[in-house]
Amino acid sequence: METVLFYLFGAMLLGGAVMTVASRSAVVSAVWLVFAFVSAAGIFALLAAPFLAILQILIYAGAIMVLFLFVIMMLQGPVLPAERERRGLPKLLVLAAPAAAIAVIVIGWLARRGVTAFDGPPVEAGTAARVAELLLNRYLLAFELISVVLLVAIIGALALGRREEDRPWR
Repeated sequence: METVLFYLFGAMLLGGAVMTVASRSAVVSAVWLVFAFVSAAGIFALLAAPFLAILQILIYAGAIMVLFLFVIMMLQGPVLPAERERRGLPKLLVLAAPAAAIAVIVIGWLARRGVTAFDGPPVEAGTAARVAELLLNRYLLAFELISVVLLVAIIGALALGRREEDRPWR
């Protein structure tokens, strides 16, 4: 069952990533990116890393995407003609997605009947202690460099969002 769920989450992650790149609207692309982040969190959960799955949801799908959407809405570039025309999802896809989700849940429930726990020893890879140990020991320099890059990105977003008359470079 874990294999089926892994391939399902992998396909959803790949589909979300493709739609992120293929969408013409920046807001729609951001929503597809959230979908891809949630799919990645599902893969983390399957890999017995619940802390990483929750971090994926809280930090990336939550905080980072709010920042992205804030910058998108603040900059509000020109609207392309392709963005004006509304293309909806095919009705068959809209109707098939809930049915497929229900089928996966039922198949998983039937496959796990009588099984009370996971087999094998618990994996310590995704625990809070292990993540903290890696971030604050082995990958401390990379962790700090990423924080500096995020700070520069926030300053750049604020500089781009200033009013036209306040921009010294124009």
